Amino acid sequence: MIFSSKEKSSLSYFFRPLGCLILSIVAVFLYFCEIKNKCNSMQPRILKSALYNFHIIGLMLTLKFILSAQKNNILASFAIIISVFIIFVLYKMAVHFCETEFNGIIKYGQAFSYIFLLYFFGSIVSSIVIFIYTSFIDTNFLGMTLEQVLKMYDDMKIPLDDKMSKILDTIYKPTTYSFVNVFFSMIIAAFWGLILAAFVKKEKSIFEK
Repeated sequence: MIFSSKEKSSLSYFFRPLGCLILSIVAVFLYFCEIKNKCNSMQPRILKSALYNFHIIGLMLTLKFILSAQKNNILASFAIIISVFIIFVLYKMAVHFCETEFNGIIKYGQAFSYIFLLYFFGSIVSSIVIFIYTSFIDTNFLGMTLEQVLKMYDDMKIPLDDKMSKILDTIYKPTTYSFVNVFFSMIIAAFWGLILAAFVKKEKSIFEK
């Protein structure tokens, strides 16, 4: 089959960003695998368990996005419920990890690392789905979202110059939007990791020492 120059351009538009996203994710995955090989005897267990269980968080984050993307108040309410449930699941998974891998004794830093990695790897799954959804399923989603953002700026009487408009236009493209999602997910992962780790950690008492 021979593609015309226009078809080739269209294919390149869709598949080049997807290829960049997949390669970047593979690079991140290989980086953490390299960390895994260099860590001490405790850290590999954290990474191994996170790599084994992150799909649970990834599926929940994906479902949350899909529900919130439908622009339906009822579905949006379910998305909020899922957001809360994700926090609960992170906590329960961290507690289970503590009990099964560390015999109920885990340091704050170890609990934080596990929770952070679970959410981070899960966000990569959801970002791939976001890219596919915004590129092939609902191609108008990001455009409509950008219009809402611009309307919000207009309602707040905040002027936007050409440079800022171009930045916003770039952000609300499938590839950039997916990467931004991973970046902000890292911040969220760190935030909840810091909080939940305080409840999960359990160190030996002075009498056990």
